[in-house]
Amino acid sequence: MPLLETLEGWSFRLFGGIAPFFLKRVYNCKHSLEKAMIKIYPETYISLMLFVAMLTIPVTVIAAILLLIFGFLPLLFLVPLPFYVMAGFLAAPLSKASDRASGLEREMPFAAAYISVMASGGIAPYTSFKRLSEVELLPAMRREAREVIKDVEIFGIDPLTALEQASKKNPLDVFRDFLSGYASTVIIGGDIGHFLERKAEEIFKTRALRVKAAAERLGMLLETFIIVMVMMSLCFYILFSVDAIYSTGVSLTSGIILYTYLFTPLLSLMFIYLAHSMQPKTPVIDMRPYKVYGICGAVGIVLFLLLTNFMGLVPLPLFSSLTEIIDLPVAIAVALAVATFPPAIVHIKLAKEKAGMEQGITSFLRDLTEVRKTGLSPEKCIESLSKRDYGIFTKELRKISSEISWGIPVKKVIMQFVTRTKSWMAQLVMFLLVETIDVGGGTIAMIESLARFNSLTQEVEKEKKMAVRPYIMMPYIASLLLVATTIMMLSFTTGTLGVAGTVSPTSAPKDFSGMKTIFLTSVIFHSYLIGLVAGKISEESVAAGFKHASILVVIALLAAKILPSLVSFG
Repeated sequence: MPLLETLEGWSFRLFGGIAPFFLKRVYNCKHSLEKAMIKIYPETYISLMLFVAMLTIPVTVIAAILLLIFGFLPLLFLVPLPFYVMAGFLAAPLSKASDRASGLEREMPFAAAYISVMASGGIAPYTSFKRLSEVELLPAMRREAREVIKDVEIFGIDPLTALEQASKKNPLDVFRDFLSGYASTVIIGGDIGHFLERKAEEIFKTRALRVKAAAERLGMLLETFIIVMVMMSLCFYILFSVDAIYSTGVSLTSGIILYTYLFTPLLSLMFIYLAHSMQPKTPVIDMRPYKVYGICGAVGIVLFLLLTNFMGLVPLPLFSSLTEIIDLPVAIAVALAVATFPPAIVHIKLAKEKAGMEQGITSFLRDLTEVRKTGLSPEKCIESLSKRDYGIFTKELRKISSEISWGIPVKKVIMQFVTRTKSWMAQLVMFLLVETIDVGGGTIAMIESLARFNSLTQEVEKEKKMAVRPYIMMPYIASLLLVATTIMMLSFTTGTLGVAGTVSPTSAPKDFSGMKTIFLTSVIFHSYLIGLVAGKISEESVAAGFKHASILVVIALLAAKILPSLVSFG
């Protein structure tokens, strides 16, 4: 930080006089910096941009001289380096504001539900913001709430004005409408509770529409990935096979290795990143499937090396007879299946527990609303409902009930459950429940509002799953298509050599077994990558792709072994 402050000071001394002219005539980045929450004066930011761009001028001059002397064209990209720096400085606030808006958009429905539920118990929205500033489950909203609290308690701004200013400086339109609408309702003397409740429901409906739109975009992304992967692979396979058969001068081994194990993984990572940027993200990530994948991946690598005798470099007598039976496609399929099958089982189990927990909590809140109407206290309601069956949540509910009966405070008991579960949705719902009990005594109106908002959340999740369900079969069809077309292409190309007259009848037949092995191995690995990307796009998690990858590897291997006996040319 002292270095940055020194750099800002020097830059302002050199370019402080030019910065106002740049802001007035070229580009005014004041609003972009505010929405990105970058705490720096616009004049200082522009001065820093010009100073860093000036420092890159020597690189540009040297690149231009070397370009003129040696004519090395890649140096041409270094000539406009100062303009790259300036473009990066101007684009950075926009990118950071977009990240701020996306993080806040994910949490906004639950924050609106929290404020609405608190308002039904007589808690002012500013007090709710003050409590949200300490909530770790909503990191983006906590950051926004702390800015509001800082304006009120440090700068002495009244709460209503602070909320209005926060809405103006925020890049998310839903957040701006929520705060500005609340301020307007207070000014005109409207029904604040009714406004907050209707606005929260509207935010949930808006989120549902955006989830549907995101599901459609993800479906198009999956279609694009499969088309690119299959068509591009077939084009490269044709190129490499023609080279191997007719010896055109292109290296088969190095080319297909670079394409299979370098280019396609990078392409898959790019599509995973695109899917990640489109999908709603949660701050809670269960790392257990990835830890199992790391361990099983190491086992799979060792197994692959043993099955291939360390790729033929270190022959082992113990595995020599086994390597004669198991070829390279089988070895890589076994290694990939070993690496992905156990973490797939772990992910399926955890996903089932997560879905069962969320469904059980939804039913529990619905029953809690009805039992609370009998006049029982929230603690007695929980004790009464612990005798019912709520699936996976039943065990946790009975544990919560027993701890409450021992005299432990409700807030402490439920927060312990929040730390145990890995479902962000379950954590939020139970946190809202404990807040309604702790702040408002768990009134019927508060619990009923909480149950209604939780039902809306579950409906959104169901609609999202239904929207992406039709795309699940596409990776399997793509894998079979890739294997079948590759085998048919190899069979047709090698089977028509004699017909084309490229091989004399008296010459010995050329052995293409090595080429076929390389191609089949590549196809199996591509099916594995298709499974990983399909899991990320369809179920918002790379861990969900483990099961698709393991199944696709087995399908590709079986197809690679069965189809050659069914397809024959020449």
